[in-house]
Amino acid sequence: TIEHVVYSSVGDADNAPKEVGHFWGKAGVEKYMASQFDTDDCTTTWSVIRPVAFFENLDDAANFNPLTKGTLKFLTYPDKKSKFIACEDIGKGSAVLLTDPKEYAGKIIEAAGAEHTALELTAALSDVSGTVCKYAMAMPRFVLWLLMGDLFHMITWMEADGYSASIEEFKKLVPDAQDAKAFFESKGQWANGEKFVSS
Repeated sequence: TIEHVVYSSVGDADNAPKEVGHFWGKAGVEKYMASQFDTDDCTTTWSVIRPVAFFENLDDAANFNPLTKGTLKFLTYPDKKSKFIACEDIGKGSAVLLTDPKEYAGKIIEAAGAEHTALELTAALSDVSGTVCKYAMAMPRFVLWLLMGDLFHMITWMEADGYSASIEEFKKLVPDAQDAKAFFESKGQWANGEKFVSS
């Protein structure tokens, strides 16, 4: 018998603009899950963890954004703050929810480990890697608007309103949740396998 389920959704799944379809798709899963489990004849309880943007997006060869020596790429403008989380910390937070169902049954946890501008991310990478790095937008904004409307609306929302997750609150679950420096220290290398000089 399954006693407790933890669903990994996305930050502010039901609070983002309607145009961000993949967020609302996850919100629909949350709603359906609750409707199936919150019945008199079901003893399974549930929790939801809602992670913000992944630090791993900064080294994502599958999406044409490998972490190339000397350069950091992301989709936001250089001076705009965004909240991030490492996948490792999503796992740690999920483990807390999974192993304490009495405390977290029926609860939705917004999950963020740090907040940085793109320039702050680049400075952290420069410091950790021992290589002076520059920031470049991964895709011109007008191209994003033309070809990837869902992603365009997500990024502009992130820059304007952004994720509501409280880093302080999430760190009550995962006290060692990583910031950019800790993430890059953990990574320790460029996408091609070359080690950071200061690692």
